[in-house]
Amino acid sequence: MRVNEIKTTALKLLEDNAYGFYKRKIIAHMFEAETLCILLAHKRSLNEEYAAIIGLLHDLSIAIDCNDFGHASRSSMLAKKMLSEHGGFTEEEINLITTAIANHSTKEVVQDPYSECIKDADVLAHVMNQDVLDGIKKERAEKAARELL
Repeated sequence: MRVNEIKTTALKLLEDNAYGFYKRKIIAHMFEAETLCILLAHKRSLNEEYAAIIGLLHDLSIAIDCNDFGHASRSSMLAKKMLSEHGGFTEEEINLITTAIANHSTKEVVQDPYSECIKDADVLAHVMNQDVLDGIKKERAEKAARELL
């Protein structure tokens, strides 16, 4: 499965380029987001493989740069490079995945189904870690949680 190959590549990238707290936190978060993306994709009749890859890669740049400012765009660029180098993805698939990753920080805007999937999975993962959410993030988390029940 392509998702397992991408997971292995992402973990190797983190092993070689990330350290300490950010590395540990992102690895845990990427697996949480992957799982939640798969569950939401299943409920929403989306491609679960795409959703899993989006969940895995959406915050990758945070651990490498030790900075979350503008991370959605940077993570999208890392994902594009990784998927292109993998060679098993079409341009259309790469665009779908990287667009969702680039969009995931704009929680207040409704966008394509895959962008919405990662936005909802992301806020649910933060709830699982007992992060305090308010406003649109809290609303998203509550709506997505009801959807999964």
